[in-house]
Amino acid sequence: MAYNSKVVYKVLSGFENKYKAALAEAENRKKELYKKIPGLLDIDRELSKTCEEIAKIINPGGGFGFHDKIGEIKRKNQDLIQKRKLLLKTAGYAENYTEPVYECGICEDNGYIPGKFESNEIMCECLKKALAAESINESGLGRVIKNQTFGNFNLNFYDKKKSSDKMVNESPYRHMQSVCERCKKFAENFGGETVDVQSDTPKRNLMFIGMTGLGKTHLSSAIAYEVIKKGYDVFYDSAQSILYSFEKERFSRAGTFDSDIIERYMTCDLLIIDDLGTEYSGSMSVMSLYNLINMRLIENKSMIISTNLSGNEMQQRYDARIISRIFGEFTILNFIGDDIRLKKLEKEN
Repeated sequence: MAYNSKVVYKVLSGFENKYKAALAEAENRKKELYKKIPGLLDIDRELSKTCEEIAKIINPGGGFGFHDKIGEIKRKNQDLIQKRKLLLKTAGYAENYTEPVYECGICEDNGYIPGKFESNEIMCECLKKALAAESINESGLGRVIKNQTFGNFNLNFYDKKKSSDKMVNESPYRHMQSVCERCKKFAENFGGETVDVQSDTPKRNLMFIGMTGLGKTHLSSAIAYEVIKKGYDVFYDSAQSILYSFEKERFSRAGTFDSDIIERYMTCDLLIIDDLGTEYSGSMSVMSLYNLINMRLIENKSMIISTNLSGNEMQQRYDARIISRIFGEFTILNFIGDDIRLKKLEKEN
């Protein structure tokens, strides 16, 4: 598991800026009060000498009575702190007015909190949420991902009567209920052994086959959302856009093409390829598609591919190498029913 490096850099930079801003604002409040409250600056200067005084005691030649001297410094500091509080209160300010105000009081905008050991820091929940939010922005799904979750996948749009499709011996409702559950299992088990229910063979990839408007994009988004929340790097793009990027890289002059996008296709934890079959079907595109799928399979990187093509249409369009990898290494999920988008429009009208 690894967050995308750009996401991590952007989020941690944001946390660093927040932390520095909180310190700077606190320092400005101090300077403001130094002008208004006589004696406050002298107290703070005395308190700032604490470390220096302790160092003198610890260093060789510090003399005897170590504990007594430490106790004396402690009592002196407590007296100064009480005087400071009284000065602030008398002037009408809260006693913590000059302290930094952090967005997160748990980690103080550092993103991490101390563990049991000094070297064992724990990621704060605020950092996890920030990384997830930025990962969603970088996923290619944008706003769609938050509106298409498992929680709002409405099975009631699927007919409860037995399907007329001879390949499906149940109603679209029951069939799609099973598809949804298998997608949930895929998301829950992501990062471990994802087992294909039909064959009990570990499968790290899903293939969604079905006409438009049957929920393929919705369930792809739902899986992406859950996987991102677990801290994995997810990227969504259309087959047409992906293969165009490979073609652009191939024919661009050295140094004129940003290869980061190609690296993302190859290395992200979960790549979602939408609308396979809409791309230009030249030999270069087929070769790029094969190389992408094959390389990700070799590296055990998961994929979800969706297509409006039937199994037979795919076999006519793509060569045997691609077909064997898809039907051999992917769990095939068929989407059936009537166009949900049209049903939703009819319901609204």
